[in-house]
Amino acid sequence: MVSQAPLKTASIEEGVVVNVLKEKYNKVINRTELFGEVIHLGKATPRRSSLKEVLARLYGKSPEYVVIKYIRSEYGSHRSVFRANIYEDLQRLKFFEPDYLIKRG
Repeated sequence: MVSQAPLKTASIEEGVVVNVLKEKYNKVINRTELFGEVIHLGKATPRRSSLKEVLARLYGKSPEYVVIKYIRSEYGSHRSVFRANIYEDLQRLKFFEPDYLIKRG
């Protein structure tokens, strides 16, 4: 599968690169909705906490404002796709996101 050009790119560690492929600002909910990929050649799928920290750094927010909806990998693949939301305030995050996702990190 050929990837589209990334909007933003960051590295989690040696050999693990995060590419944000699509971002949309939702004015009603006051959050940025992200879709992207993680390329991890010869490495395991990255932890949610690592991805959360990188996205927070890319968008200039605290990690507590970032919610990772999912990280999905195909068996034997070096590529994972993710979906995440970055909120402007914690009150909205707690209102719109289910508790299990907030606890999951």
